[in-house]
Amino acid sequence: MRQLAISNKKLRGIPRRLRSLKKWSESYTSKFPIIAAEDYTYGYWNVKIPVHLSLVQGEQTSRNIQSYCAQMLINAAYDIYQSKPVDKDEIRVTCSIVLPDMFSSELCLFTSEEYFNVHTQPGNNVFGQISLLHGRSLVKDFNLELPKEFSELGILRVCENDEGELYHSEHWYIGEVSKK
Repeated sequence: MRQLAISNKKLRGIPRRLRSLKKWSESYTSKFPIIAAEDYTYGYWNVKIPVHLSLVQGEQTSRNIQSYCAQMLINAAYDIYQSKPVDKDEIRVTCSIVLPDMFSSELCLFTSEEYFNVHTQPGNNVFGQISLLHGRSLVKDFNLELPKEFSELGILRVCENDEGELYHSEHWYIGEVSKK
């Protein structure tokens, strides 16, 4: 279950929370999500990572915990990919791991190639200034296992917040991200 951190109290039950995340990830084994018709017109279906905010970002988390959570997202995406029906070949199965705000990470199914390009093509758009992250690999940095059919794509987004300040975030798309 997704939870925001309302206080700075130490997060309890971390092993239980990680087991719960693993169970959630495994729930996608042999199950391709039912995508509503309106999601095809919107171009995107997603499910956010179901964890407490403090588990994946802030002072209480660690690189090991973040790595484990990222791997569970990749595993869930791969299970969805393996169960994708033949007639859904146009759908891209990915997960998006966002840093430093890992609580925004999600499973993503792109039903529109145009919308995938809005998320991943360098330039300016509704998400801000987008550029590719070259020379780095989240898979290597976090020591993740990348399934053979998957690849990764790192994106740097720079946009303004409500106060007009620039905000930088990395979006790592892992899954069917190679050119089709």
